[in-house]
Amino acid sequence: MTPVIRGGMIATAISLAWTCATIAEYRYPYHDPYVATATSAIVNADRLPPRPTRQIIRVPGLPGRDELPSLEGRGQLSVALYRQHGPAPLLFIVPGVGSSPYFGVATYFAGLFHREGFHVVVLPSPMTWNFALAASRSGTPGYPPEDARDLYTAMRATLAVLRSRYDVRTTDVRFMGLSLGALEGAYVSVLDSEERAIGIDGYLLVNPPVDLAYALRRIDEWGMLGQRFGREKSERIVAKALDIVESFSAQRRDDPAVFDRLARDVAAFTTEELQFLIAQDVRMALPELVYVSQVIHAHGNRWTKDEVRRRLQDARNISYRDYRERIALPVWRRQAGEPETDAEAFARRGSLPPILDRLSNNPKVHIMHNADDVLVDRKSVQDLKKALGDQVTLYPHGGHLGNLWYPDNKDDALRLLGGSCPEACGKSERVFRSLRSSLLAQRRR
Repeated sequence: MTPVIRGGMIATAISLAWTCATIAEYRYPYHDPYVATATSAIVNADRLPPRPTRQIIRVPGLPGRDELPSLEGRGQLSVALYRQHGPAPLLFIVPGVGSSPYFGVATYFAGLFHREGFHVVVLPSPMTWNFALAASRSGTPGYPPEDARDLYTAMRATLAVLRSRYDVRTTDVRFMGLSLGALEGAYVSVLDSEERAIGIDGYLLVNPPVDLAYALRRIDEWGMLGQRFGREKSERIVAKALDIVESFSAQRRDDPAVFDRLARDVAAFTTEELQFLIAQDVRMALPELVYVSQVIHAHGNRWTKDEVRRRLQDARNISYRDYRERIALPVWRRQAGEPETDAEAFARRGSLPPILDRLSNNPKVHIMHNADDVLVDRKSVQDLKKALGDQVTLYPHGGHLGNLWYPDNKDDALRLLGGSCPEACGKSERVFRSLRSSLLAQRRR
């Protein structure tokens, strides 16, 4: 924990910052990347006092989406707003695949940045039924360049609603993306640098998949482990994992001891079992997304109740590979006018390498990544660091999103997005925190 340095001790604070930066090491404790990844399962805002007030804001969706059969009245985009009383910077947070604006890592950072004086808006991941229905022009999200265009439009609409209906006064706008939300955020940065329709002042992209095709292949492979385990064993693994997560429901989410106990429990799983659980978590929101996509492309045809039930049941058995190849790919091909392009080609074109030159020329973009991210080839993340240099803060351990709760990572996130200590902390502490975070970041590069 960063000590509180009171007034009159600025020189001591500066000296201490230099000493910490010289002798400190990145002491994140979990070096198994799958165990590290699993610790993200309990990272949310629950049990973190003070809990800021959150409002659910409805943003008008695409024309016609509010009247689709079986989805009538659900065509508005649902976002979570954490507001300040007066003018403040506004931070958009976009979580990863299937994530909700109301639970998980995004809410954890919403609370953190709200305490630092930000308005915060958490958007749904484009890979959710709500975004597909209300904001995805294709109705089949999953191709980051197009999802980013839809996100950018949704962000503009959200800002208009906040300013006109809720008197939210913004001094500037910033963006934080997590996992796939980080990759989509990279494409948002390209759009905003061209169009300046929002004028985003800073981006923090956390654990983006560098090569989307590689990440999707891994998830598909891990999902197939369920067939080898068999239904009974697969269900036991999932039930055991849910029991572990539930056992921490009353625990504080900023206590390292809590994460130590979680890591010990999770270490009882084999690597393959953890891989399977990661794939299951990613697939959790897929059935609803599949159903909504089918409704959108039914062109107003009304199904019977039995047909609705059958489609919902069938959607539970669809993998991400099935979704990409059977449902989304035909739509993407029509939009691109490329009937022969396969899903792998779209994944490669929607990865980070095609826009690295645009990112390197945009000093507003910063990436936090882990060298042992389980969804990224190690060489790819090292190449990313070489290409973008100081724009990338690279940690040796943490898996995929597994170290976001760690104090050093939280400090770095605040520093990179311009968070500052509240006035009550005193000017000297703000100096100390800024110097310490900056020097620690330099040491890790």
